[in-house]
Amino acid sequence: MILTDADKAYRQIKEKIITVELPPGSVIREADLMAELGLGRTPIREALKKIQAENLVTVVPRRGMFVAGITITDLQQIYEVRVELEGLCARLAVERITPEQRAAMRRLVAEMQVADPADKQHLITLDRRFHHLLAEAAGNRFLRSEFERFYNLSLRIWHLALNRVQSSDLDLSAHAEILSAIEAGDAERAMRRMQEHIRHFHDTIRKYL
Repeated sequence: MILTDADKAYRQIKEKIITVELPPGSVIREADLMAELGLGRTPIREALKKIQAENLVTVVPRRGMFVAGITITDLQQIYEVRVELEGLCARLAVERITPEQRAAMRRLVAEMQVADPADKQHLITLDRRFHHLLAEAAGNRFLRSEFERFYNLSLRIWHLALNRVQSSDLDLSAHAEILSAIEAGDAERAMRRMQEHIRHFHDTIRKYL
């Protein structure tokens, strides 16, 4: 797929926000982004409009554009949506996952099982790939779109708390157990374990925000 300049700007700016390289409350300056990304004003503006629609930036009249803040209320509301969306992803994946997706999921789980628990950044990357793969395996593009929106909001909170989270806080067995349920054709167990995994994330983050 050929990416437009607006697509490139969108991906790069969104990643800076999700990983809190651009932290909550920071000012968005078009000129700085143009210089840093080597792109023109029009694609930057198009990208920011799209990111604003995803609730990652806010516009304050007469003051400018800012990276959206994060509150405990946000965490609770994001959790309430994710636990339903991703539970549904897991349940549908049992019925619709392809052999290629199942093989990719096995490889990811194997990589997680030998990963260093202290390398939280690497574990987040693997978790992100697992959740996206599961959403793809659900075979519903509308569900996948909503999943991505709320997963990214959640991931930003995770990055915000990353330095305080302990390795012992991580739910490292979840991915293998979800895969096991999928391979057993147990949609109810896959859904329930995914919901437990998201609930564990929510409870962990609440301790550190």
